[in-house]
Amino acid sequence: MKKRYSFLTERPFAHRGYHSNFPNCQKIPENSLDAFRKAIEKNYSIEMDIHFTKDFKIIVFHDFFLGRLTKKTGFVFSKTLDYIKEAKLSNNQTIPTLEEALTLINGSVPILLEIKYSKHIKKNLEKFSNVLEEKLESYKGPLALMSFSTDLIKFIRKKNLFSRFPLGLTTSFPKVESLGKKRQNNNIEKVIVFNKVQFISQDWRGIENSRIKRLKKLDIAILSWTITSKEIEKSLKGLVDNITFEHYEPDFKN
Repeated sequence: MKKRYSFLTERPFAHRGYHSNFPNCQKIPENSLDAFRKAIEKNYSIEMDIHFTKDFKIIVFHDFFLGRLTKKTGFVFSKTLDYIKEAKLSNNQTIPTLEEALTLINGSVPILLEIKYSKHIKKNLEKFSNVLEEKLESYKGPLALMSFSTDLIKFIRKKNLFSRFPLGLTTSFPKVESLGKKRQNNNIEKVIVFNKVQFISQDWRGIENSRIKRLKKLDIAILSWTITSKEIEKSLKGLVDNITFEHYEPDFKN
């Protein structure tokens, strides 16, 4: 891992910010500005998710559908920013735009930005990448980009976009692979290697998949999601370079 990307492994990432269900802590919604403030206060890195709205704005939100976290309904990519801003979170805050989140964090802790790849982004890849590039252009803090979508990763590399930010793939390799999964995962592994991906964020349940060891030997950082207890964290010792966590206080040391 190149020194300038060492922020990826220096401290754990709070999953969707430092949110909800912590002892002696009021309920804080995921991917909210309050969750990011709390992560900064605790000096944790921040993992967050972004979506592209119908009117080509970027918001910080995990789900493809508004219903779980707000009283509004509908797919995020089919709604305008004005509509989405009416969809209040449980703390009565609005869903933040990427710009609002970046302004708040302002380089104080590292950011792991997961792009939720929708059919709307697929249809408007050039437009999405231009808007994202514009939002990130003046951001000086440590930040990395990742997605589950190999198509998106290949597009970013082919266009040579976001070269100053490390690029990663979110993965869910199982511990044991069926024949069908093996073919699919062979292709995913090729995308990682051929596109010079600097890190992966892997489901902890499959962390002993032999692919992980091969990728680690190529100096690809191994992050792991989503860790929910000290017991799980301990089981990953020596296997991962960093973790994304929620609902407990990690002891993780690289």
